[in-house]
Amino acid sequence: VVSSAMGSSGNYGMRTKMQQMVKLTASKYLRINDETARWFDTGDRGAEHKAHIMSPFGKKPWGITVGRDSNGSFLGDGWPQFVAAHGIGVGCYLVFKHVLRGTVTLKVFDDGFVIKPFGLTITVLSPPEIENAFARKPQFIVPFQTSFKEKMPIPPEFLRRGYISEEDLNRPKPAAIFSTSWHIDLEKDGPNVFFAGPLWPKFLEHKNLSETHVLLIKYHGRMTFSLETYGHGNNEHIE
Repeated sequence: VVSSAMGSSGNYGMRTKMQQMVKLTASKYLRINDETARWFDTGDRGAEHKAHIMSPFGKKPWGITVGRDSNGSFLGDGWPQFVAAHGIGVGCYLVFKHVLRGTVTLKVFDDGFVIKPFGLTITVLSPPEIENAFARKPQFIVPFQTSFKEKMPIPPEFLRRGYISEEDLNRPKPAAIFSTSWHIDLEKDGPNVFFAGPLWPKFLEHKNLSETHVLLIKYHGRMTFSLETYGHGNNEHIE
């Protein structure tokens, strides 16, 4: 699941430092590779290994059994219940971040490549829990393509949600700021918006990006963005 590895369940993933991205399939359990499984290894050979996943609502961690069979490691008992309780569907991209031994946080991106606003999907929540669910910065992912070296679209669903104001998009020369020093032109074509202009290819070259990457882009407001990259080797099944 991590890097270029592939589980027999058909879940494919990418990792950067202590994070992992996985595309969810219809399989009951979620395949992980041995490197990720070591996040949950207590060192006690006789103990059952557990992954503790923090709910986006700030509730106590969910304990998920980490199993192993002839095809490798997987998240087992407790995983189907976690997915069902959080309304996570097939085709979503999941980003796990290892925060301490045995415990991970989770971000979910829907099939429109935009971060999932959990507070809209589950109604049995207190106001503080809903506020916590919305605390994450607006963000989206893009499986990179060679054609994006000229210009790359912002997902329509991200624009539809209004994270970037119409006032900012309708400026005479709208630009996106990355890393304070990269001012990337935004090109509008009807309802569509693209990262474009003469600095865009140079920015991608500076980041050494290729079709073996998935980009995670966060919007910090005031036309300022940040970029994380996930590499998945020769795994052509991330589309």
